[in-house]
Amino acid sequence: MEEDIVRNQWNNVAQCYSSEQRESINNITNRTIIKELAGSVENLRLLDAGCGDGYLSSIFRDLGANVYAFDGSENFINLAKNEFKNINYQVCDIKKDLPFDDKFFDIIVSSLVLMDIDNIEPFFKEANRILNDDGKLIFSIVHPCYFQAEWEFDENGNKYKKKIYNYWDCNSEILNIWGETTHFHRPITYYSKIIKKYGFVIEELKENPDNKEVFDKMKPHQKRLPLFLCFSLRKINNT
Repeated sequence: MEEDIVRNQWNNVAQCYSSEQRESINNITNRTIIKELAGSVENLRLLDAGCGDGYLSSIFRDLGANVYAFDGSENFINLAKNEFKNINYQVCDIKKDLPFDDKFFDIIVSSLVLMDIDNIEPFFKEANRILNDDGKLIFSIVHPCYFQAEWEFDENGNKYKKKIYNYWDCNSEILNIWGETTHFHRPITYYSKIIKKYGFVIEELKENPDNKEVFDKMKPHQKRLPLFLCFSLRKINNT
């Protein structure tokens, strides 16, 4: 089954991903954008959906949130439990009913997860159920406009521009960055329709951080073409 394949892929790459990506400028950029969108989380009940090795969960814990976290990969959860304490961890399938009560959370964050899931509708349905009225859902994905586009190089071998094609087609591909994983491409319109269907409204979109110190550390080509797209949603009705 598809979920078994994806789970096994991430179990296999968990250690490598955690070791290589935690302090990469790419992940620092993504985390910074998510923190900026979240704002103050002190005393809020927060869910990190697809928490990976728990590093982002620990950041929100240290900012005063009461953090719950889950991932579909047992290996990621083991890494998280071993390093970051005082967080409520579970192994859960993001495409199935989640083991939380209705209107349990004030805020849900999901960092670079949904583009690795073949069917995202169950998550949005469950997010609506477990968020309180007026709750916030923040998620980031690699930028659908640019991630699959091909870099072209200038005369000095520097990344200069990207050639975009087949943007509108939903598709999947196998990546080999930390090991074999599956990426699911969807245009932004696809996400916006799902967001509306499951009772959310988009409050803000961000592609780069406001934090100048982080922005200045980004590679030149990333300052021209964003790598990430982050959504900040507000729950406006029950579905």
